[in-house]
Amino acid sequence: MKKTIFSAFVFLGASLSYGQNLAKDSNKPTTEQGPAVSKEMEAYAVKNGTYIIASPKGKDLKADGEVTLAKAKLVDPAAMGIKIINRTQYFTITGTTDLLVVKSTWVLENEMKTAKK
Repeated sequence: MKKTIFSAFVFLGASLSYGQNLAKDSNKPTTEQGPAVSKEMEAYAVKNGTYIIASPKGKDLKADGEVTLAKAKLVDPAAMGIKIINRTQYFTITGTTDLLVVKSTWVLENEMKTAKK
């Protein structure tokens, strides 16, 4: 009987300890996830870092900011003063209903890998 109760406490303690470790991993800030921006990625982004789309109808996209049409035509996020991060960014274009899409580090890295093949 004592062995059964002791085993139950050990199992309960181990499962609680394991559950706490999982919670710590899922609370990591998103800035730690995704590839870092390398010199090679910055060079690739000069010509492939952004594109313009028509605003999707019926879909609410929260814009990360606003840019002028002249800036949006530059394509290079660095030339626009926009930092490439680990998520895709959407910017409204002044005077239009279009959106400027800045690709994430993950998207750029995968495009670079695919282009090399």
